[in-house]
Amino acid sequence: MIKLPSSIYNSTKLVFIVMISLVLVFILNNVWQFISHIDELSFSKDSSLVTSDFSYTIDRDNSLDIKTLIKNKESKALFIPSLANDIPYELGHQSYWVKININNNTANIQSVVLHADNSRLAFFDVYKVNAILESTTQIAQQKPTPEQETLLDVFPHVAFDLLEKSTVQVIAHIKSNGPPNIPLILYSKENFDKRTDYVQMTFGIFIGIMLLMAAYNFVLFFATKDKVYLVYIGYLLSAFIVIAGVTGYGYLIFSKQIQYIIHEYSLFLDYFMIFFLLLFSLYFLRYDQIKGKFYRVGLTSCLLLILVAFYSLTLDQIAQTKLFFSIQPIFILYALFIIFRRLSKDFAWARFYFISWLPFLAGAAIQPLVLLNYVDSTFITRNAFLFAVMIEITFMAFALAERMRRNEQDRIHDISYHDFTKLPRKSMLENAMNEMKNSGENDFCVLIIKPEHIEQISLYIDDKANAALFKRLSRRLSSLFIHNDAIVELSSNHEKICFLENNCLAIIVNHEKNQQDLPILIKSIQQLISETFQIDDLKLPLSAVIGVANHPEHGSANYLLINHALLAVNDAQLVYGRWAYYQSEKSDHTSYLLKLATDLKAAIEHNTLAIYHQPQIDLKTLRVCSSECLIRWDHHREGFISPDIFIPLAEDLGLINQLTLWVIKRSLAQHQQILVNNNHMVSINISGKDIAHEHFFTNALSIIEESGIAAEKIILELTESASISHNQQSLELIQKLGDLGFTISIDDFGTGYSSMAQISHLPFQELKVDRQFVENVNDDHKRKTIAEATVKMAKGLGLEVVAEGINSQEDEDTLRSFGCDIGQGYYYAKPMPIDDYLDWLASQNNGRTQKRIDLDGEFIPADKI
Repeated sequence: MIKLPSSIYNSTKLVFIVMISLVLVFILNNVWQFISHIDELSFSKDSSLVTSDFSYTIDRDNSLDIKTLIKNKESKALFIPSLANDIPYELGHQSYWVKININNNTANIQSVVLHADNSRLAFFDVYKVNAILESTTQIAQQKPTPEQETLLDVFPHVAFDLLEKSTVQVIAHIKSNGPPNIPLILYSKENFDKRTDYVQMTFGIFIGIMLLMAAYNFVLFFATKDKVYLVYIGYLLSAFIVIAGVTGYGYLIFSKQIQYIIHEYSLFLDYFMIFFLLLFSLYFLRYDQIKGKFYRVGLTSCLLLILVAFYSLTLDQIAQTKLFFSIQPIFILYALFIIFRRLSKDFAWARFYFISWLPFLAGAAIQPLVLLNYVDSTFITRNAFLFAVMIEITFMAFALAERMRRNEQDRIHDISYHDFTKLPRKSMLENAMNEMKNSGENDFCVLIIKPEHIEQISLYIDDKANAALFKRLSRRLSSLFIHNDAIVELSSNHEKICFLENNCLAIIVNHEKNQQDLPILIKSIQQLISETFQIDDLKLPLSAVIGVANHPEHGSANYLLINHALLAVNDAQLVYGRWAYYQSEKSDHTSYLLKLATDLKAAIEHNTLAIYHQPQIDLKTLRVCSSECLIRWDHHREGFISPDIFIPLAEDLGLINQLTLWVIKRSLAQHQQILVNNNHMVSINISGKDIAHEHFFTNALSIIEESGIAAEKIILELTESASISHNQQSLELIQKLGDLGFTISIDDFGTGYSSMAQISHLPFQELKVDRQFVENVNDDHKRKTIAEATVKMAKGLGLEVVAEGINSQEDEDTLRSFGCDIGQGYYYAKPMPIDDYLDWLASQNNGRTQKRIDLDGEFIPADKI
């Protein structure tokens, strides 16, 4: 594909916009000329053909009749001269008598039509007055055809002839069931027919646009399941029905009965139009996705509108009108407020929707004023709302299209950019590699940068701080790469750095453009990253480990190249310079581990793993008080595989939770056998990764409940306490386990990331001192001091203390003297399969170990905290 230069593209785009704008201006000008011409069809005040003068009287109690008005001279004085547009129609129950003197100024017979431009008339009676005989004749149409009857409903009118050079006086008795304004307009028969044709054509265009928009958005709703399209359809239909009632075009498409219902409930339907408009604003501007206070207020307002709508049905028409026009501005102002609030932030793309409100507000203001007789009636002003809605829904359609385009951009952005860091994802790295290969540039490498010890650092900071760290790293590296053409751009925004999910950054180096040796570039990167970074109050001197994989030497497929660079990162942690190329011979070990992981999953599913029990001894009574359950794997091909190999493998590949649940289930099943003749507890290991798993709590509880073993008999030994110390959800889960009666123990204290600072604010009841501080404790003064201090600090915190690694009588005596509660180690017994362990228990003296039986007392577990 040939790409145009940006200057040519922008110029072409500008020319296209100008051309489209000119076409639109031309169309709008012609439409305006056409609409304006409709008002010119009537007889004007200065017409040379037919002139007229108007006078009126208001029948407030509806007591006048035509005979009285003709024969009673005092009644004749009731008529007040007025221009046709100045008759003061107003809301109320009164009717109006309008006298019209019509002059034919020509020597020809003129066919004249008197049109009452209000489709909601209670009656429209027109009388021709014979001044000499003081009598009247009611002007009536001949029996109309169904088509003529429909036109009479939409365009109430009477037709009559004017003799040459004559004057005719007619009196019209009129009353509206809806808007009070009833413009009376005189036309020639020919021009009236033209007017009805033009108006019907206008109505037809409007109806067609509304139905087409509704059908199209109905399809979009089913395609996208986005509720905004359904709400938009609701607005289209409600506006369609409301305008059908106001203009009367509903007679053209509905039955009379339906149109009468629309007339009767026109204000009630107006509420629904505002309801859908407000709801559309909430969904269009995505307030429903935030679900904040503005969304709740908006939904409450919508509900209030419906309630007020139903309440208005109990009021008369005048009270309904006053209520609607009193509260309508409140809801419109709220809709405008939430629009402006969005526009002022990050929704500049919603400009079309804002523009759509301008004609709506103009039409919503002008047409009621015309209908209430505050503004002169013309075809444009009387149908202002219809035209406003036509323009409004056009801009709303543009707004929805722009919204769809922006949604697609956001979707692509979400696919392309990481949520927290806002840096390009791996997919953009792969796209850049594809572009290089397609253009014949095959000599490049993937370089992956990982801050050293980032996993440990991540345990102490939240996602926000972690994202801020990588953003800062990216900015600093971008400043280093900005003028380096060898670093390949990943996006049109000239971004060169990609973020990978495992806390790594990645770049592509084009060897053909690289003017410096790769080790020099790597050293520059490491030097930049080694500068001190600050997260909150913590200053971190970061270093970087870097892995490199060359194309095509280390892989031609993108995913292989990235994976091999990641493997090289692991190797880089073991070498002096902290960077390394991928070494293919080491991939054999990786393949071995993946095969081992597959076998491990199968072993879990087929129950071919084993649980071994190592007894734990109360150092006061020497009774066996519990056993720790330890997992063992005798591989069918590899033989015995150490837990130090397969447990980290399970953690890395996401099998640890499945493995732990298997251990819990198997351990409790075996503990049921132990409890038949022995009263002791069972100790099961779980990790911080288990606690963090979404469904661990419910799955573990389900297994424990099925076993029937009381929580008070179960000790849960938790490793990696640092991984949960800053995780509120994990802390709450541990607290729940403690509240349910489980004893929570912290395992391997003194190693890894465990510390007294951790224990002081975590809900544990037991502490287990690691074997490296217990084994041969008397042989090393420092080790003995650490062990003693640890036990005493733990006892001071009210914790029960378990010492693992007791291998001699001297170890036991020393730990007992420190105040240690429970001992575990080879001095008592090695881990054993369940059958051997049951035999071992049976060989004890009344539950006491045979090592020493000169002590007395009972084992009393520490109080639960």
